[in-house]
Amino acid sequence: MRNNMKYDYGDEANFKQADENGNSISRMCTVVGITPVETDDQSRVFGYPPGTVLYSVEFGDGSDRLVPEDELESAK
Repeated sequence: MRNNMKYDYGDEANFKQADENGNSISRMCTVVGITPVETDDQSRVFGYPPGTVLYSVEFGDGSDRLVPEDELESAK
């Protein structure tokens, strides 16, 4: 069940970020958790407005990160 979310558990995606020179780089990752920000309390804790979908993603080196949906793009 996806609801309004763009990704589901186990989906592969590319995490987009800027390096120290401002160049865009992407890292392949796998979605391992989904956290919709639904309340003002959650917004204060996570630092994103209600309506944001945050994804816990894991990278090939075993590290992980919580990222908003707009920092991911489909790996397909």
